Amino acid sequence: METRDIENLWSTYQKLAGRINREGISLMLEELGERIVMCSASTDEQGKGCGPGGLIEVTLAVTSKMRTLAKALELDISPESIVIVGLFHGIGSVGDRKNHYLVEQDSDWHRKKGIHYKYNEKLPKSPVSHRSLQLLQEFGVKLTSEEWAAIMLSSGLHREENRFYLGSEPKLAILVTQARQWVFGRDN
Repeated sequence: METRDIENLWSTYQKLAGRINREGISLMLEELGERIVMCSASTDEQGKGCGPGGLIEVTLAVTSKMRTLAKALELDISPESIVIVGLFHGIGSVGDRKNHYLVEQDSDWHRKKGIHYKYNEKLPKSPVSHRSLQLLQEFGVKLTSEEWAAIMLSSGLHREENRFYLGSEPKLAILVTQARQWVFGRDN
């Protein structure tokens, strides 16, 4: 992705985030901004959003699809909730406050196969959705119970840790998982 494209995506991301009236968001964007911009959403070329700007590209697309679906289905969901879940359901992809979640692949064999990143072994294992909730909590961003559940379940109900919620997930959680499937074009 070209630098200018990344700059435009970041500008759009910041404008949308600026519409969210929650304490802690501006501090989070200030502290993590460069890492958010440079964060890949995927480890390999086959995945959506591989490379710098990938995370913001994917989260903006998910947010857009969430808005489209909510309007088409005439869902009574707060626009602010749609934006906060859309933009921040994957914020855990940056890692924690000190360590990146994905680091450059150091294996020539993997790079030749199009796998440009690997998971950072310095970080404790955690699903991206859980790390997203952790980061939001660390910056003092308060979520409604529906927003929390939507971010928690954003990786899909097929995951073992999310199956408990099957059949009782909030509309916002269904919205984000469907938008992600639309963006990624597959189970994610």
